[in-house]
Amino acid sequence: MKHLPGVCQTLGKWSSMFIPTLIYCIGNQDEVWAIKDGPLSTSLQLIWDAVYKGVSYTVTTDGPVIAVALQRLSEWRNSLGTTALVVFANFLRSQPDLETDEDHEQFSACLLIKSAFLFGTIKDDGSKHTEPFQSDLIVQVLAQHHCAISGALAFVPGITTLGHAKGALGLATSAAGIFTISSYS
Repeated sequence: MKHLPGVCQTLGKWSSMFIPTLIYCIGNQDEVWAIKDGPLSTSLQLIWDAVYKGVSYTVTTDGPVIAVALQRLSEWRNSLGTTALVVFANFLRSQPDLETDEDHEQFSACLLIKSAFLFGTIKDDGSKHTEPFQSDLIVQVLAQHHCAISGALAFVPGITTLGHAKGALGLATSAAGIFTISSYS
């Protein structure tokens, strides 16, 4: 924080509005991992102009705003993975009939069949699962994302990717799948 422009430290908008808006914007994109510096600095400039109206500053690809923003994006992605890990571990522990590591592995393997871990309702008889992307695991990881974007601006002039958390859903799905697979292997 100490390397950011002074206005970031005095107005209190950096953590409460700027970063949540950035996460909101990135979470709505298809690609949340390989974000190029040029487009990111353009988005950061648009967010800066919307959050810090009237405060002149130019975001550069080698400046402190992009450096700290990249760190916060990394922390956001990490928080989604950590949440998925904790939720899945608790889910396994809450199953009364799973007593051994082998039981956990077999149960996890079953959750991988037809990506059952993504569904809110899993049919034991092999029929079609219902309520896609509504499993407790996915919902709780998305709740973590929702907490991260609390305080975000709903509209940023010049950014059109607001409204659908495609990237966040992709991260949640990936994290859930990875932890399901890792408990199976």
